[in-house]
Amino acid sequence: MILDYPSILFFLAINNFFIMALFIYQYFFHHKQWCLLLVALGILFQTIAIVVYANRDILPPLHAFRINSFLLISSFALTSFGLISFDGKIRKNLLWIFIIFVFLFYSAILVEEENSTTNSVIRILSCSFFLGIGSFYLFVNKNRYKFSIIIGTVLLLFSIVQLVRAFNIYQIGEPYVFLNSSTFNNWFLIISILVISVVTIGFIMLLKEIDQKIIHRKNIIIQRDKRKLEALNETQNKLFSIIAHDLRSPFNNILSLSELFFHNESDTDDSESKEYVDLINTTAKNTLGLLDNLLNWAKSQTGELSFNPKKIKLSEVISEIIELKMSLAKAKNISLQYSPADDIELNTDENILGTVLRNLISNAIKFTNSGGHINVVATTNQHQVEISISDNGVGMKEETIHKIFNLSSNVTLPGTANERGSGLGLVICKEFVKKLNGHLWVESEEGKGSNFKFTLPLNVSKRKLVKVA
Repeated sequence: MILDYPSILFFLAINNFFIMALFIYQYFFHHKQWCLLLVALGILFQTIAIVVYANRDILPPLHAFRINSFLLISSFALTSFGLISFDGKIRKNLLWIFIIFVFLFYSAILVEEENSTTNSVIRILSCSFFLGIGSFYLFVNKNRYKFSIIIGTVLLLFSIVQLVRAFNIYQIGEPYVFLNSSTFNNWFLIISILVISVVTIGFIMLLKEIDQKIIHRKNIIIQRDKRKLEALNETQNKLFSIIAHDLRSPFNNILSLSELFFHNESDTDDSESKEYVDLINTTAKNTLGLLDNLLNWAKSQTGELSFNPKKIKLSEVISEIIELKMSLAKAKNISLQYSPADDIELNTDENILGTVLRNLISNAIKFTNSGGHINVVATTNQHQVEISISDNGVGMKEETIHKIFNLSSNVTLPGTANERGSGLGLVICKEFVKKLNGHLWVESEEGKGSNFKFTLPLNVSKRKLVKVA
């Protein structure tokens, strides 16, 4: 098979210009990746080397040889480094290796410039070296893109072909003339054109594959953010509902009772006055508790809830909460008991812990019938404390248990004395216990009562704080 080498070189130069134009177009209108310009620069150097070689009879032989050799070696290095930089990373150590070896290969050619066979072997080995490194980095890239594997395989095979070609030229030992027609040269030229085409198309497809994966990751983030926004919107609607109904109703009661007490002050005896005052006081306390929960919940959702751990005695904190809630328990004739077994000390935020205990005990009182009993128990081991608030109240179904800690799905049920609630207290308890690096759960059976339990580490620092927002 005889090939017209000058025509093929001309075709190769035109093909290279087309590839450069394609890469430059991709850079300005699609990918904006600097590696595209680097590969285009490598192809430009190769094209100039082809033009210099084609016009070697016009230029001074020595200058043409040196320029051609430097451009070829540089083109291999630039093209290979551009291909392995598809991910946008600048591998500085590898860049220095490429620069050093470009000058080493070129220096070797200058030393052996009288020996055309050795020079040809050096140039071919430089091509095999740089493309081999490019193949290695494309294979070991952690993202494992499909087209990076394809390009890496093509470069590896071509690098092996170049090694075989260099060995063949070295074995012959005669001056190597590229334009001499031979079966080996013919096949090499055909393979070279195929490799250039495959690498060009593969590199563009690789960048498109990267873009698709980036778009996919962004879509996942968008969907996740969308779900967060939907959850926040549900929370906002729930809070507005609480403010519009549950918070407005107690204030109306307070106003009505105070107006009734004011207008009938002269006609009422002390017992009736005391009853009105007790109702106003109870309503005001419940409203204050609701406001506290709203404020704490808002702070937890915006990340503004302060966290100040300090060493506290658990029995003192629980006893203080029991004392605050004792009047509510007595009003329903409920026994509220706490018998501290050990003097447990832990390092945690007293205010957050107090909020959890107040809500859990209030919840137990709300759903316990008159004459019932509530027990608060605290136990400890070497690493954590477990606190339980158990009652013999109405209990819950399994379906209800799955809803009470979720603001968007929980249901607000009236208490045993028809007490109203917002459903916010238990949600806050779950969030706050998590904030203290603890765990909250409930064991309940309908008609037999509920047992709310939570664990806390004996020591929690700000560095170990769990973010809840």
